Amino acid sequence: MFETGNVPMIGNFVRESLDLHLFFARIMKEHAIFMQAGFLPKDVTYAQQAERFKCQYDEILKEAIMLSDCTASMAVLESRELVTDKTLRAEQKTQDLTGIPIDRSLTIEELKLKPDLGTIPVGVEMHICALNQKTRDLTTSFAEFKAHVLEQVTQCCITTNLFPSQFEHVYEEAVFYLKLLERLQKNQFVDNRVDLFEQKVFWDEIMREHAEFVRHLLDPSEKERCRKARDLAQLFDQLEQKLKGEGLAAASFERLTQENIRATLAIAEFKATGTESILACQVKSLLSPLLTDHTLREANYYLRVLQTWKSGYYGKGC
Repeated sequence: MFETGNVPMIGNFVRESLDLHLFFARIMKEHAIFMQAGFLPKDVTYAQQAERFKCQYDEILKEAIMLSDCTASMAVLESRELVTDKTLRAEQKTQDLTGIPIDRSLTIEELKLKPDLGTIPVGVEMHICALNQKTRDLTTSFAEFKAHVLEQVTQCCITTNLFPSQFEHVYEEAVFYLKLLERLQKNQFVDNRVDLFEQKVFWDEIMREHAEFVRHLLDPSEKERCRKARDLAQLFDQLEQKLKGEGLAAASFERLTQENIRATLAIAEFKATGTESILACQVKSLLSPLLTDHTLREANYYLRVLQTWKSGYYGKGC
């Protein structure tokens, strides 16, 4: 996969792979939890499948954590995209509310991770390649499961407590994870600006959908929070349209990146405040604290991508 002696390339491959799994394996695990919690009693078979996916992603995350100590990127560990100061409480409360077991020890171990020391253990790239392939196979199966459930919902064969668009949303995130894994396995990286363009197109849509979901899951009496969610959804919709209309012209792209940073900071603050309020039982809604903390971590991930590119380091890999 790599030329002999190409230590920087190996180091980047290892770090980028582990950074990706530390974030996305947790995201996939939580998708399984949300799906499991949403199935009705007659669809116990689907709930059991979701439980199996949750446990399998726990194993992926456990392996990634074990390999990541003194290897994961400082920027990733400091970004709060992996865990926030609310994640442990959100997991405990969501477990209490749903009865679904959530392994909080993984969160505790992730909080203990120390950043990259500039050295990569000899031979670790082979373990990473195997982990990437195993995760790719698992995520392919999980994406197929999500697509199947969506089809069953849209054909009125089953009903769940999740919107059909939420199944589309989690399916697209699995596909995006697979796309990044495929690139890592082939050691393919694209031009920095093109890569960021693709990330922006994807995450602007994800942020817009988060705001829309929150708005519809809030009780109608939560008028101010509903208004704020609506305004944020409109903001990201406008950014999507601007990005697609202005393409990659340097001046426009850099200006839009600044707008993206401001918008993502705003939605991250909204999600953080909302998570604390839900944990304190101060919001009338159908939202779980783990769901809002989940969306907060995705905003933190996107914010790191935007800010790292702005600093001139984004995309410097293999």
